[in-house]
Amino acid sequence: MDTTKEGQQLIKIDSDLSTPIYRQIVESIQQAIADGHLQQGALIPSVNAIAAQFSIARGSIFKAYNELRTAGIIDSIPGKGYFVINTRQTSKRNIFLLMSTYNPYREIFYSAFTSKLKNHALVDIYFHHHNIEVFETLIQNHTSHYNTFVIMPEIHKRTESVLKRLDQRNLFILDTGLKEFGKRYPGVCQNYEKDIYAFLESVAGKLLRYRRIFLLFSGNMRNYDVIKGFERFFKLSKFKAQVIRNTATFEPNLGDLCLVMDDNDLVRLVLYAKEKGWELGQELGVISYHETPLKSIVADGITTISPDFHQMGISIAEMILQNQREHIENPFLMTARKSF
Repeated sequence: MDTTKEGQQLIKIDSDLSTPIYRQIVESIQQAIADGHLQQGALIPSVNAIAAQFSIARGSIFKAYNELRTAGIIDSIPGKGYFVINTRQTSKRNIFLLMSTYNPYREIFYSAFTSKLKNHALVDIYFHHHNIEVFETLIQNHTSHYNTFVIMPEIHKRTESVLKRLDQRNLFILDTGLKEFGKRYPGVCQNYEKDIYAFLESVAGKLLRYRRIFLLFSGNMRNYDVIKGFERFFKLSKFKAQVIRNTATFEPNLGDLCLVMDDNDLVRLVLYAKEKGWELGQELGVISYHETPLKSIVADGITTISPDFHQMGISIAEMILQNQREHIENPFLMTARKSF
């Protein structure tokens, strides 16, 4: 049997992580096999060597090696030590997926993500509902059972310290946090400020048809970079544009254009136009954030602008499967319909 040149360097242990020591040892061996540093038949570091190097209890090391043996990845021979017997078992990932909320467009992401990972990973999904306490508790209490982490971060001053508790080699950022965390962690994020600015620039000619332009940004929205992009575009223009925060009482006038973030506000606008006898796209323009199949038939079709959630799911899955550490900005799409 061959002995790896890397020796104990294959094992990476960080006492600051919330992941238990034994789990970090398991993941280190699995990662070494996946990266090709450990071939079938290669000896792995001994229990005594790891205990001495990291000053940890031998019980944690035995627990890790027993788990690897039960999984059929390693075995041992008395007097010779532990060695790899199967390199194919390590491709299976247990993924901790933490998102903010569940809604129809994130269902599109989840379907694409899990379909791409089929037969390669197990995925458990959790939600923090934009609550930093829930965000921290979920990571603290559940992540010891997983070897890969896909996190939609809550933007908060404590988020960075919470993320540092996870295994940095297998941590990916999703959707939000491009400016705050995106350059420090691999992942697929949306550039919300750039997306809305580029969209408005692409339809500047059509905007001339409308007297006033509003961004309806309700209180439960969190993508504040959308406001930045909207206000930056209209700052030096001749358009009359405004961000509306109190969306529940907003009433448009004839000839207005409304960019709507929340689907509840979209319903109110459609009903209001119906009461007034206005035709969407003629007397009142409406553009809704986030594409869903239902918007293709509501009021003869609602124009949408949306992150490509299907592509987001595929991109993050491919990154995990190929062990890549990239920073990808997800595409932003417009689906033109009658309302604009």
